[in-house]
Amino acid sequence: MAQARSYVNSRFYLELGRDPSGWLFSADGGHVQTESVNERMAGGYPVRKHAGSVKVDDITVSCGTGMTSQFYDWIVNSMNYQHERKDGAIVHTNYDFKETVRQNFQRALITEIGLPALDAASKDSAKMTIKFSPEMCEIEYSGGTQKMRAVPMDPPKQKLWTPANFRVRIDGLDDACRKISKVEAISIKQNVVENTIGERLIFDKEPAQIDFPNVILTLPESDAAKWYKWHKEFVVEGKSHSTSEKQGAIEYLSADLKSTLFTLGLENLGIIKFTPDKAESGGEKIRNVKIEMYCEKMNLKYENRATYG
Repeated sequence: MAQARSYVNSRFYLELGRDPSGWLFSADGGHVQTESVNERMAGGYPVRKHAGSVKVDDITVSCGTGMTSQFYDWIVNSMNYQHERKDGAIVHTNYDFKETVRQNFQRALITEIGLPALDAASKDSAKMTIKFSPEMCEIEYSGGTQKMRAVPMDPPKQKLWTPANFRVRIDGLDDACRKISKVEAISIKQNVVENTIGERLIFDKEPAQIDFPNVILTLPESDAAKWYKWHKEFVVEGKSHSTSEKQGAIEYLSADLKSTLFTLGLENLGIIKFTPDKAESGGEKIRNVKIEMYCEKMNLKYENRATYG
């Protein structure tokens, strides 16, 4: 009897509902597990053990451009507190693009949105990392016997996004933003709480507060005069009322710099740190300044050029 051949784990895509949403760079998690609950018996008997509550790990996927609008809408709505629970699957295929493993998930809520670090000197491809928390997962093995459904694949669009191409806009500081060389990675976290119900092994999950991170930029000290002035007024002189906060955006540009793929809106920015590089005698590096700002809210907008189709 012929044995099933092994296959390389390098072709897998995301499905939302029953619609393929695009190929992924990586996928991990979604493992269902329980814990051993111990009960010590009287009279010297062995400890009695039984299974406890069921827990499902978060699923983490990374992707770029070329995903469907349904996928990007899920992210956009989550950031706007319009939470959507999604059913779907991570579908793995073999070298013939036939389905081998399907990891189904139910009622998933997005828990983290990770946007890549931006660096004008980078030559890598940019990847977005999304983490979501399902209430249940199950795995189906088909061994390459099922034909794969048509999945969005648009290589030119999937190669549009690089970390080197970006633009930062902040009200009143647009001129001072032109020489920004780096933006540190941004991770937006959606807290999820479990709603425990006594008669159920699997708990409901409910969305809670969203934590928006600080925005950290790097630029040459020679172009930091306006930033220093804002820091002096906002931090040193204590003029940190709401009218001193600024609005802004980070634009993620295509490789040819001619169009915008994503825009991350930044609301109510307040500068909290102004940190020049360490002074070193004989150094030949350009002296930079790192700027750190808090941000009350972020929102994401995508353009049709970034989606499949």
